[in-house]
Amino acid sequence: MNVAKAKYIISLLLTGALCASVQASEIAIETAIEKAPTIEVFSDSSLQIVSGNDHTTVYVIDRINRFQQVLSKDLPTDPEAAKKTVLQRFQRMDRQLSGGLENAANGLLKATQYGIDRYPAIVFDGRAVVYGITDIQTAIQRYRQWQAGEPRS
Repeated sequence: MNVAKAKYIISLLLTGALCASVQASEIAIETAIEKAPTIEVFSDSSLQIVSGNDHTTVYVIDRINRFQQVLSKDLPTDPEAAKKTVLQRFQRMDRQLSGGLENAANGLLKATQYGIDRYPAIVFDGRAVVYGITDIQTAIQRYRQWQAGEPRS
């Protein structure tokens, strides 16, 4: 075998080994991403939720009630004047407030679908719920213990 042919074979072997290594790394990353649970937090504005991540959606359920309080504050006693005032307030609603209302409405819908009857509640992958905890990392720990069949500590 000549030297050029040997170098060619060695470069092919090295390229194959490098590609296999890169492919294994990509598979490990994809697996880690797939294992990260989708987390939905159901809370109210009085609770401080700790340490969310990209896979976390926080629903602040009481925003609708708070919005109703803002809309109905100091309304005239005349029903037609009150209706006009509420309509004007509603039209002046900014995007942040409207996003908050959408978040609360979606949260109420999801909470109803999941059968959540109190909060704080943290739902994992739409199938497991941890109640009474506002620290997401602690809830993830409990969720993983449950998945592994371990007793709570």
